[in-house]
Amino acid sequence: MSGKPFLSSVPRVALLALFAATGMNLKARAQTMDYGALEKTFGEAVTTSATGQPQRATDAPVDMVIVTAEDIRRSGAHDIPGILRHVAGVDVAQWTNDDADVSVDGYNQPYSSRLLVLVDGRQVYADFYGVTPWSAIPVELSAIRQIEIVKGPSAALFGFNAAGGVINIVTYSPLYDNANTAAAIGGTQNLGEGAATLTLHDDSRMGLRATVGGSVNDDFRTPIPAGVGGVSRRHDYRGEISLDGVYRISDSTQLGLEASHSVAARNEIYPGYTLDQATYWTDSVRGTLASDTAAGLVSLSAYTNWQASNLQTSLGGPVAYHPNDVMTVVQLSDVFETGADSTFRLAAEYRHDAAGTFPFQGGHVFYNVYSASAMWNWRITSTLSLTNAVREDYLTLGRTGTVPANYLFTNADWGKEEEIRTSFNSGLVWKPDDDNTLRLMASHGSELPNLVDLGSFLQVSPPSSLSGSPGTDPFGVAKYEASWDRVLEDFNATLDASLFYQETTNIISEASAETITASGIWLTPSVIGNSHAYGGEIALKGIFDSRWRWGLSYRFESVEDDFGPPAQDGVNYVDYQHSTPHHLLNANLGWSNDRWEIDGYARYQSRIQGIVPDPVTSAAVLTPVAGYVSLDGRLAYRLDGGFTLALSGQNLGQDHQRQTTAPDVERRILFTVSKSF
Repeated sequence: MSGKPFLSSVPRVALLALFAATGMNLKARAQTMDYGALEKTFGEAVTTSATGQPQRATDAPVDMVIVTAEDIRRSGAHDIPGILRHVAGVDVAQWTNDDADVSVDGYNQPYSSRLLVLVDGRQVYADFYGVTPWSAIPVELSAIRQIEIVKGPSAALFGFNAAGGVINIVTYSPLYDNANTAAAIGGTQNLGEGAATLTLHDDSRMGLRATVGGSVNDDFRTPIPAGVGGVSRRHDYRGEISLDGVYRISDSTQLGLEASHSVAARNEIYPGYTLDQATYWTDSVRGTLASDTAAGLVSLSAYTNWQASNLQTSLGGPVAYHPNDVMTVVQLSDVFETGADSTFRLAAEYRHDAAGTFPFQGGHVFYNVYSASAMWNWRITSTLSLTNAVREDYLTLGRTGTVPANYLFTNADWGKEEEIRTSFNSGLVWKPDDDNTLRLMASHGSELPNLVDLGSFLQVSPPSSLSGSPGTDPFGVAKYEASWDRVLEDFNATLDASLFYQETTNIISEASAETITASGIWLTPSVIGNSHAYGGEIALKGIFDSRWRWGLSYRFESVEDDFGPPAQDGVNYVDYQHSTPHHLLNANLGWSNDRWEIDGYARYQSRIQGIVPDPVTSAAVLTPVAGYVSLDGRLAYRLDGGFTLALSGQNLGQDHQRQTTAPDVERRILFTVSKSF
């Protein structure tokens, strides 16, 4: 970071792009997006999130996979991590019945923070601890049109904190789509679940979609491994309601309003690798205004997320933590063409995030981030395109309120103004013919430390106290990748292959720095080192005899951590070299006709070494986790009147299976009755 004045750094991105467009004839190309119409035009799922214009995933300047609504339905899963574990190159750690962490290209851990998760572009990743509580996301599977998985740093294209990748959950449009469903689910672990989605239209001028859902279930009852310990298990529950409305003010202008609320209680694995209890409450409101003007598609969006939590943890003895986080984001963008060969997107963003200190009360930690970005998609020839995007983020950090006696810091220590390292994405896409696509990609993204690491966590417990620090710096991820996509017409199949190398710098570990004061020892976050990884991925999928579909994928990855001696081998609860599997293999086979659907899924993960707390010391140790194969499946039958009966299951091969250092996962069987109307 540097201390450059904001006015000399952030606007330069927009000014350079505007200078490139000066004197050119601006033509508004983009329109508000009707995904259904675009899918008919392209003959496959499309994305608009990478560049602001409709593209096939293979044409996007990033490594993207699109999971369609049909994929979601036929997965047999009842939550999003259950769907993502069937996707090539996606790492899913199932800690408890309702707690899973997701990452791409390895580097998974509890409260995995490298992955930015969005719903229709709104962040649902919780900044207070850099965690995505998947069960608290206010969306039902029946309302999801597609899930876009972007592998690699994408902050310049997708926004703040997309350091390791992005998952963008795209829901059905209340204006263009008719999503009307209801479902009831029952199953093992005493699961009871209900969900409904209803869409109302008014002469294509106004649309409203409402979703509601709720569930109750037990956690797994498998033994808790020694060292993991933690508090007693609880019954899990979840509930959500959301409203999404769009009003067409004119043929070129639309107004959107959204509101949501969710609550989710679950057992979870804390970053200290103990079994804890957590309850999350989330609320959000967002307004958007988009207009197709003579200067391009201009969009203004503003939203506020309220996130409250109750964490019952065994850290330092049984204690309840109550972090509360309020985040407000305002975004302005313009997508326009200059002639027939260039598309630009200019954007500016303001973000304010604040949280009260806990468990020590009375303090308030906050930051403001001012951002500017520019993207240029240049269609060099009919077969070759280049996309470059850059983003500048400028941070101001602050703290107000009381501090404990003999504390390490004063409020003035949070009075910082810094420029975060520039994020960029660059992708060269070459289509030599209709069957082949080759891409070269380079990217860099930065992740700001969460508010816990920046000081909202403050536990005064002499002789050893814990605190975040205003001196905690962002970490960065750089990735370089080459990929090849090929259509195998003779087999009605596609082949996707890629090679990648990535580097992560300034990796942070909590409570890894020690300072002695008059009040005792203070433990704060510090940088423990860097890490790099290389690997490759190959995926095949296809359809034969019009009724059969199949898929096969394999990923190899090798990670090498460069940590200092006090942090090696997971001692500071961070280890990617041993906890990332070298081999991931996914396979699926499905058959369907007018009434029946049958799908089976297999996933192999090679052996790893996971982290567990040492019951004697405050450090952690590595413990072996053998490689495993998990089997999922679904059998469904369509009745008249829009009804479907489905029987599905996860981890079908065994009644319990060790997949992490947490308690073994159990076999899950689900029976679903759904209706479309």
